Amino acid sequence: MSFIRKCVLLILVIIGLTGCGVSPGIREYPATPIEKLKTILVLPFDYHCPTESPLPFYCPVAGVIPGEIEPYAKDVMNELLRKELEPIFLRHNFLFLSQNDYETLLEEALSVAKTSKDLVSYFSKKTETQAILYGKIFRFKQRRGSSWAVESPASVAFTLVLYDGQTGKILWQRTFDETQKPLSENILNLPLYGKIKWLTAEELAERGLKSLLRTFP
Repeated sequence: MSFIRKCVLLILVIIGLTGCGVSPGIREYPATPIEKLKTILVLPFDYHCPTESPLPFYCPVAGVIPGEIEPYAKDVMNELLRKELEPIFLRHNFLFLSQNDYETLLEEALSVAKTSKDLVSYFSKKTETQAILYGKIFRFKQRRGSSWAVESPASVAFTLVLYDGQTGKILWQRTFDETQKPLSENILNLPLYGKIKWLTAEELAERGLKSLLRTFP
């Protein structure tokens, strides 16, 4: 078999493997069919806290190793999420809650809510929305080095959870967990990385959000 034919065969295998299933770095939570979902409240991203209590929001994530989080990670993720939700505006209306409004409403809710489901219901009633989209950052480590050579690669892990506003039930959840690797170690990650370069944490997070939201209800 000639070298060119071998290359073509390898590309076809890669396309076949990456087209059949979720992208690298993504973990799923079984989705629930959604009917009559008009307005979704989008909360600002939270940080993972090692000593956090079951409240404020029930967010089942297993196997993700928390790590370094850059101080600007929350602002970056909030802006990226707003941008990536724009194409979905045709299916749903999104109400974005500011950080100040979120903290005020959370303080009110925690004074009366006894469970995470109560908390979700409180937020939903107060904002007259049918569902709540919540995100939590577990890792947001910036690349150390340039796009061609790094001392350490970007590493990003976060989850998105969609709750039913009335029952607090999880309707949809996806988790992204990826530390960029050299393509020589895992060529199947090329569709995720998008280019043969070392990505910044922002670029890796953006690609992760795109992959997750492809399955948004």
